[in-house]
Amino acid sequence: MSAQEAALLVEGLAAEVDVEVRDPGPKGSDVGDEQQRRAASLARLQAALATEELVAEAAAQQTEAASAESVWLGASLADLSAVTGRTRQAARKRWPELGSIHRRRKWLGNHVEDIAHMAGLLAAHAEDLAPDWGRGEFMKHARLLREGLDRCAEDFAEDAPAGGDPARRWRDLDALVDTTMRRMIETAGEPATPEAGFAWHGATGVLGYYDHATAADRD
Repeated sequence: MSAQEAALLVEGLAAEVDVEVRDPGPKGSDVGDEQQRRAASLARLQAALATEELVAEAAAQQTEAASAESVWLGASLADLSAVTGRTRQAARKRWPELGSIHRRRKWLGNHVEDIAHMAGLLAAHAEDLAPDWGRGEFMKHARLLREGLDRCAEDFAEDAPAGGDPARRWRDLDALVDTTMRRMIETAGEPATPEAGFAWHGATGVLGYYDHATAADRD
């Protein structure tokens, strides 16, 4: 897209902005309908300023989303610097959440199979881990965990379909560990079998490793 094409788009957006500008009144040098022309021009200026602010905000949101998506897809802050022409420190300052995303993505990328294995054991032994009080809530988490595991198996398969949100599978995997598996661990009852106890302790270990590796002080 050229600058001229972008200008036409912005001009079209400005035409859709409703503004109210006070007519400053007639001037001694007015010729013909110049007062009306001036009032209309001031309204266009107000609309252009409002559009400038909206476009800048939308562009900033788009840039932030694109930077986060890139890091979820494995880009380092150095990779972002190569594109933005700014330092890694500048990227961290502008998008402070990138550090957290980078830590999570790095850890998840090295433990996809470990997560699937231990979360699978936890889900398989849900009946033997269900508490007497709050059983329904616990089993809901177990169902969500199984559904999340099924999605991850599809998303990380070699023949996984392309298209859609390219980073969704990593965000889903992160939510599987940080939200769904965590809730199951926290609401589980006393293990009814040694196998269930092993599954709970193993999943707890994975979650502890995740928390340690993704903590803010790891930067």
